[in-house]
Amino acid sequence: MNRILLFLTLLGLAGCGNPQTPSPQDTVAQVGNYYITRQEFEEAYKDSSYGAQGTLASRKIFLNNMINQKLILLDAEKRGLGKNKEFLKMVENFWQQSLLTMAMQEKTQEGGNLDTWVQYLKSNAKIEINQEALK
Repeated sequence: MNRILLFLTLLGLAGCGNPQTPSPQDTVAQVGNYYITRQEFEEAYKDSSYGAQGTLASRKIFLNNMINQKLILLDAEKRGLGKNKEFLKMVENFWQQSLLTMAMQEKTQEGGNLDTWVQYLKSNAKIEINQEALK
């Protein structure tokens, strides 16, 4: 649950600073100075559980959820939570885990052996271990 919330937060923060005002026909909703574009809405809706329903009611509920998220994100940004040390550490951890996952998936899709790959990486890296620090 925390990873999902963090992902939604990152996704929302990435979009909080729309550089251009989209045209009215490209806009589904405006929340403060933030515009939810038709493309953003359609992609998020399609990837959600609501997208399987494909009804006007489900689209309205999903849009309301997006609006609520934007309101919360805009408030959090206004309060400076995006600069909070704990938040930044969470972002760093999320980034590292996501990058690890992608690298391992890519290597697996190439047909590579993960253990062999890690051994290769170790053999080509300078690694120093402070034994005293382990005690």
